[in-house]
Amino acid sequence: MILGVNALNIRTWEALEESLVPLRKDSKEWRIFHYLPAMIYFPAGLVTLALDSIGKVFSYAASFFSRDKRDPNKDFTAILDDSRKWKELRQSEVSFDSDFLFGTATCTYQDSGAVNCPDSQWAKWEKKVVRENNRSGKSADLFQLYQSDEGRNQIINRLKKLGLNSYRFSIEWSQIEPKEGVFDETKLQVYVNFCKALRKNGIAPMVTLHHFSEPDWFHKKGSFEKEENIEHFIRFAEKVFLPLTQEYKSKPLVEHICTINEPAVEAFSRYVRGAFSPGYICRFNKAGQFLKGALKANCIAYEKLKALNPRVQIGIVHQRLAMIATNPLLQPTVRYINRLVNDTTLRFFKTGIFSYKIPLCAHIREEGLNPKTDFVGLQYYTRPVIGLTGSTSYHEPMTAMPFREDPEGLYEASLEVYDAFKVPIIITENGISTHDPKQRERYLARALYATYRAQQKIGVENLRGYHYWSFCENAEWDMGLHPQSFGAYGLNTNGTLAPNPREGMMPLIQVAKNRSKVILKVA
Repeated sequence: MILGVNALNIRTWEALEESLVPLRKDSKEWRIFHYLPAMIYFPAGLVTLALDSIGKVFSYAASFFSRDKRDPNKDFTAILDDSRKWKELRQSEVSFDSDFLFGTATCTYQDSGAVNCPDSQWAKWEKKVVRENNRSGKSADLFQLYQSDEGRNQIINRLKKLGLNSYRFSIEWSQIEPKEGVFDETKLQVYVNFCKALRKNGIAPMVTLHHFSEPDWFHKKGSFEKEENIEHFIRFAEKVFLPLTQEYKSKPLVEHICTINEPAVEAFSRYVRGAFSPGYICRFNKAGQFLKGALKANCIAYEKLKALNPRVQIGIVHQRLAMIATNPLLQPTVRYINRLVNDTTLRFFKTGIFSYKIPLCAHIREEGLNPKTDFVGLQYYTRPVIGLTGSTSYHEPMTAMPFREDPEGLYEASLEVYDAFKVPIIITENGISTHDPKQRERYLARALYATYRAQQKIGVENLRGYHYWSFCENAEWDMGLHPQSFGAYGLNTNGTLAPNPREGMMPLIQVAKNRSKVILKVA
């Protein structure tokens, strides 16, 4: 009954919002004068909303006393609905083949800071949004470590302690092209040399070309919001691609290239949340234009780069960020946010049509596009809850972000993203911000088990890697250096890398090193 009322409420509000969607951007007329549909749907929506709200209250109260009777050993989705079901798992053994990529991930601006990336738009923006004593500075200063044998070995030895065979990082565009058309070959060679050092030690480099940070000159032109700027990104991508994918020991030096990191989340953070430059609030139309431009840039980059070296795997990175509204009053808002941060991208790769509609704000549609990707980098942290509390029930713990601790959602995310893309998945980011080693260990064990169960569901060949975010403590964009704590390695008081992995990393170490028949402590 409750589910039926909820479905009716959603359909009613969808019908109402459809009557309020503006016409395409080439028309100045609006459909807000469709009085009759609005007059019918609005009161109907209020009635179903009230009924749904009552149902949600009873459902939340019932979570104190009731238990789902489904067996998680047979049906993993039971855990998705009730995390207490982890305690009922009788079998938590996992196995991964030797070619499965276990790694950590990082981003040059985050791990090296404004000191090493002074020409990034972020070097200017963080002065506006981050307290002076919490700005990135040189962060963990990894870019300096990339430049010497001793520094490279510091990173590689720590990766080996974790048992990893992959390392995902970004090429900082603002370092390579600090001024339009002016390239710094020396800094590009730093990355090439680092990739060779990784390969020499049996670690596969995975490179991201655009990870939120970009040259300030490109940002001032309008970034991906203006499609005429795409050619600048393509020029940069082609410039770095050839040296990064040169022949090395009978294979391309870098075999996996990620074009753009989380374009939908970046659109949301720039134009709706206002946390990223240019700092707009609720500018849904601009967000849609940015997302469309970034996705088109990915399509063009794929064609150009595959023509240069077809043996290299080219992928895009998408964070599966599906928010949940526990308060029915917030369902319309959450639906519009999900449409931007998740649904539009998945639909684009599934249908080839970019379609993005927000009532009274945006109506952007373009057909005839040809989205291609060899793999998709899946990023997942949680299924955020928007409501009176940050959780779906009273018993769920929270992380330092603060988000609900929700590693089981990685299973759901993997299935949904694979269904949309129909190409192999590599989990390029998953992790937890916590100062509690036991919580980190629990999250990691459960996330790895969810990865294994997802792989069994969609096929071993369709889920090919897991990368923990992040390699070390670093700057978390508008949140600054502290208090977030994702890193597999901490930093010493002088800012250098701690010698040993953090407590709580043992599940990843065990699985990465042993691979077969590892029993994870998930309860």
